[in-house]
Amino acid sequence: MKLNFAFSLLIMLRNLSAAKFPLDIPQCKASDTNCLSKIITKIVQQHPNGHSGLAIPKLEPLRINRIDITQGASSPIAINLNFRDLDLSGISNAVINRVVGFDTDPSTSKYEVYAIVPKISISGKYKIDGRVLVLPIKGEGKANLVFDNANLVVKYKPKVIEKTGKEYIQTERFQLDFDTERLHINLDNLFNGDKALGENMNQFLNENWRDILNELKPSISFAVEEILKGIINRIFLKIPYSEIFLKQ
Repeated sequence: MKLNFAFSLLIMLRNLSAAKFPLDIPQCKASDTNCLSKIITKIVQQHPNGHSGLAIPKLEPLRINRIDITQGASSPIAINLNFRDLDLSGISNAVINRVVGFDTDPSTSKYEVYAIVPKISISGKYKIDGRVLVLPIKGEGKANLVFDNANLVVKYKPKVIEKTGKEYIQTERFQLDFDTERLHINLDNLFNGDKALGENMNQFLNENWRDILNELKPSISFAVEEILKGIINRIFLKIPYSEIFLKQ
């Protein structure tokens, strides 16, 4: 009995140390882009608090520590804008509508993932000083940005690394692009809490949201890129590449 127990314990520990694809997540063939779209959507929507088997952290909300935006005087939006302690919510409602470039050979893969998110909210602290189009702006307080029907495109080229005799991938080049049907902006405590000036400025920002978005987009994209890249690298470092897809 003792020998059987020891043998069973050894098998259990060996299985725990071997990172296998989680049994609760269906697998797809690399060439089955329709299956991949559905499974990625399922993972994102059904596991907002993360998934230990895939090394996915909590998705709701995603924490962004800081975004710094500095635009020179020659820009139509000449500002120093600092965001801190931001929470990004809404990713768990994403629908993956297309994937491209998945291959059983990681050296030939060039991944593209296209998604739509009905609503993304970013809330946290802000500090701003400068000029927006023709108006001066100054304030410090709470910020809330809401993106309606955001379209996200993630593109990345993997590099292959070897660990314990197996191939894993990490991101070599990574790019995020996004757009939205509408951006809603609210900055509390503008102009030292002057209610009339603050309301007028928020109205002005929302009327000119497209110009504002064009200036904010590069910095927001970079911040979210770093988060997504970290998540993707954790997933692919957890499971050998050969075990991610069903055999063709």
